[in-house]
Amino acid sequence: MTLSSSPTRPVGLLLLAVAVMAVFALCADAYRFRDDESSELSHLLMKLRRDQHRKHCWKYSLDGLTESQLTKCARRFIHFANQQLRKRKHRSSLASFHYNVNINKRNKELLTRVDTKYRRFSSKLTLFALKFKGKRMSGLSASDARMLRDLQWNMVFGRRKDSSRMSNLDSQMSQSYDTAVGCYAPGKCLDSGEDNVKNFFRTKNDYDQLRYLWKSWRNATGAKFRNAFVERAQLLNESVYAFFEYFTDFEDPKFPETVVSLYNQFKPLYEQLHAYLRHRLHQKYPGKFAANGLLPGHLGDDPWGSQYTKWHNEFVPFPAAESIDFDGILKDRERRGLLTVPQLPHVADEFYRSLGLPKMTETFWRKSVFLKPKDHKMNCHGTAFDMHSASRDDFRIKMCTRMDMSSFSTVHHEMGHIMYFMLYSHQPVLFQGSANSGFHEAIGDTITLSVKTAEHFQAIKFAKHLNDTHESQVNTQLTQALENVMFLPFAMTVDLWKWRYISGEVPKEQLNQDWWRLRGLYAGVGPSVSRSEADTDALSKYHAAKNIGYVRYFISFLLKFQFYKAMCEEAGHKGPLSTCDFYKSTAAGDKLRRMLQLGRSKPWPDALQQLTGRRDISADALMEYFQPLHNWLKDYNAKNGVPVGWTVPANPMQSASN
Repeated sequence: MTLSSSPTRPVGLLLLAVAVMAVFALCADAYRFRDDESSELSHLLMKLRRDQHRKHCWKYSLDGLTESQLTKCARRFIHFANQQLRKRKHRSSLASFHYNVNINKRNKELLTRVDTKYRRFSSKLTLFALKFKGKRMSGLSASDARMLRDLQWNMVFGRRKDSSRMSNLDSQMSQSYDTAVGCYAPGKCLDSGEDNVKNFFRTKNDYDQLRYLWKSWRNATGAKFRNAFVERAQLLNESVYAFFEYFTDFEDPKFPETVVSLYNQFKPLYEQLHAYLRHRLHQKYPGKFAANGLLPGHLGDDPWGSQYTKWHNEFVPFPAAESIDFDGILKDRERRGLLTVPQLPHVADEFYRSLGLPKMTETFWRKSVFLKPKDHKMNCHGTAFDMHSASRDDFRIKMCTRMDMSSFSTVHHEMGHIMYFMLYSHQPVLFQGSANSGFHEAIGDTITLSVKTAEHFQAIKFAKHLNDTHESQVNTQLTQALENVMFLPFAMTVDLWKWRYISGEVPKEQLNQDWWRLRGLYAGVGPSVSRSEADTDALSKYHAAKNIGYVRYFISFLLKFQFYKAMCEEAGHKGPLSTCDFYKSTAAGDKLRRMLQLGRSKPWPDALQQLTGRRDISADALMEYFQPLHNWLKDYNAKNGVPVGWTVPANPMQSASN
C-alpha cells in the first residue's frame, strides 16, 4: 500500500521520520548517548549479588567482609570502572570534538548533556571507591591499589544540593567571565571576552590606556566573583575529600613548599631578567614608577603581567645582530611552491617518525581538522583529542593552521600530546594519562625547543645556512625568557594563593592583600592602581575564578627543559644546550617512548627517571639553557648600575605606579 492510500498514516510516518532524523542529527558520529548510569550500576550490583561473599560490595557497607572478600570486590569494581570509563570518555571526547570544530547551539547542548552525565557517573564511582579507604587488602596488586586511589581523588559531595550549588557557581562565573567587557578609556570599550583584552595588551603600548584597561577588567571580573569564590572554597572544604588531597596529583604532601623551593633555584636568573626589563621599561616610561621598585602589573602581554614577549624587539640586547626570521623562511618556501599549509602536520609527523616513534594513524589523518572552515564557527585554539576508541586508533587535532612559526610550533606541540595518547593507549583507562599534570604539556614543549632552532631548519633543508652567532642566540634567548622565565612566578602564585586560603592559612578578610603580597614577593610585580579587599584581583584570571589548577603550567615549564636536556644528551649533542636539535635520534626517541608508555601507571618520579635519570623536578636544565643570556644580563646590569631586586611594601595593595 502506498503512503497516499491512507489519510492518517502519511502524517504519522512523516512525524516519525522527522523524529528519527532529529535523533541522528543530535548524536555526534551517529553515536547513541544513553541515559543508563543507573542501569549499568544496577547491573554490577546484580552480578555482585550472585556470590554471597560479594553481596555487600556495592550497595551496602563493606564492614564485616573478610580481607579476601574485600580484595575480590575491589578487583571487580576496578575492572568495571575501567570498562565503563572508556565508553563514557569516548562519548565525552566525541561531543567535545564536534562542538569545538562546529560551534553551534545543538552541539553545545549535546556537550553539556554528555559532560553532566560523565560527572555524575564519575562521582558515583568515587563515592564507592572511598568505601575502601582505610581497609586492609594486602592481596591487592600495587597496580590495582594505584587505580583505586586515583578513583578516590575525584572531587565529590556527600549531599546532592552541594554538588548542584557548585555547578551553579561554576556556570555563573563562566558566563560572567565570558561576557565581561574591558574599557581602555572612559566610554571606549572593547568587545566582550578575555581574548580582546589580551590582544589589546599584546599590541598596545600607551601607558595610561593599559592602566585604565587593567583596572576596568578587574572591575568586570574579580570584584564580582569574590562572594562566589568564598562560597566555592567552603564547599570544597566540606566535600568528602580532605584538603591535602587538593594536590595529590603530585604525590607530595608538602607540595606548596616544593614549589617555593623550585622558585629559589631559578630566582637568580629571574632577578637579573626582572631588573633588565624594569630598567628598559623605566627608560621608556620615565617617572611612571620607581626604578628600583615593583613593576606595575599592566606592562606585560596580558592583564596579569605574566609574560612580556611584546618587548623583545625593542629591548633586544644586540640590535645589530642578524636574527633568524623563521616566519620569513616558511613563507618563502610557500611562495616558491615548496611547502603548503596542509603539509605542515606531515612535517611534524616526520619529526616523530625520525625518532623511531610510531606514525600517525589513518583515522588521525581522516578526522583531524587543520584548516579553518569558511561556513561555520570553529574554536581555532590548537587542541589534541584522545577519543578513547575501542580500536585504539582514533586520535585527533583541531587547529586553524597558518604558514608561520606559531602554527609550525603548535602542530609539533599538539602531536606530542597525540604521541603520548598513542603510547599509553595499551594501559587500563585509569592509567591513560600523564604521570602528573605537568608532563603532558611538557612533552610537546620539549619537541618545540628542538624544532625552533637554526640547526633543525638546516637539518630538514628549509634553509641552507643560517648565521646563528652568539649575539643572535642571546637575542633569541631574551625572547624565550620573556615568555618562559617571566611566566614562572605567576604560574606558581595562582595556586599558592588558592591553597593558602582553602587550607585556612589566610582569612577571607585578607584575600587580596595576600595575593599582592605573593605577587610582590615572587614576581616583583605590584598593582597598577591602589587596591582594596573588595577587588580580589586574582579572580580576574579565569583559572583562579574557576578553581582550575594552574601550577601544572609551572611544573611543565620546568620539566620541558629537563626532558630536552636528557634527549639532547642521549642524541650526543655537543655545544650550548640551546642549540640542540635531536631530530633523527632514535636513541633519544627510545628513551622518550619508555617514559610515555608508562602513562600514569607508576609514580611520576619513576616516569621522570626513565627519561632523565633523576627522580626530582629541577630548574637546573632551565638555568643551563639560559646561561648565555644570564651571563649577559649580569654583565649589563653591573656595568650600567641597574638595581637588582625589589622590596615589597608594608601595604602590598598600594599602587606600584606613580
